[in-house]
Amino acid sequence: MESPASGSLEPDASNVTAKGFVPLVGVAVSAAIGAELMIESLQRLQAATITPQQQDHAKASLAPILTKEDGRIDFTRTAQEIYNRLRGFQPWPGAWTTFRGKQLTITQARPSRESITAEPGTIAVLPVGIFIACGEDTSLEVLEVQPEGKKKMPARDFANGYSPDKQRLG
Repeated sequence: MESPASGSLEPDASNVTAKGFVPLVGVAVSAAIGAELMIESLQRLQAATITPQQQDHAKASLAPILTKEDGRIDFTRTAQEIYNRLRGFQPWPGAWTTFRGKQLTITQARPSRESITAEPGTIAVLPVGIFIACGEDTSLEVLEVQPEGKKKMPARDFANGYSPDKQRLG
């Protein structure tokens, strides 16, 4: 598709009309900053004060095409790495594992300081939350999951219904 700003038929080769630097402190914060940049850009576009600039193609990189398998969680990674992949793989391919032979998608989670002494992928159901042991002695607090063929549910509801304590994922 031809870009009106650049006349190019190459993907992602159009001119840049706005850019901003967003600290990765959280999805909500990043979205709010991105929304502010969008509003500012639309206002400048309406006022005809935007000066498009050519992209620096030397700094560009191609992202690989993701497959479903890319979303499979490797619990030998650290909790922070898994969290980053979970955020990056939304909505596709999602972050998933297997539990009792069926797919379990983890839709919300966060790195935790909770110490879980277990093999990576082991679930710990504690009074303060649902955790999964990860690589380098880190743990991931699971907030929301979606079992195969079911609706999304809070992790506590999953724990109450499936009794997964001390079971391994994957």
